[in-house]
Amino acid sequence: MGIPFIQQIKIARYILGKKLSGQHRYPLAMMLEPLFQCNLACAGCGKIDHPKDVLRKRMSVEDALRAVDECDAPVVSIPGGEP
Repeated sequence: MGIPFIQQIKIARYILGKKLSGQHRYPLAMMLEPLFQCNLACAGCGKIDHPKDVLRKRMSVEDALRAVDECDAPVVSIPGGEP
């Protein structure tokens, strides 16, 4: 499935606006990981090796929304396995 046309237009406007304003570096996508815990045991990840108190950390909704506003990227991705 491709990217919806309206999303393509919004991202193109964002990039064009940044280029016209003279900014050379700007965020295009933000990867937000509010949960550090993961139920997967991927060999290359290394998360499974962290202590349990570190794996149980959670980001509050307020902190997540503040990070999204601060980043100002047009795309926000929330990756990770489910606890």
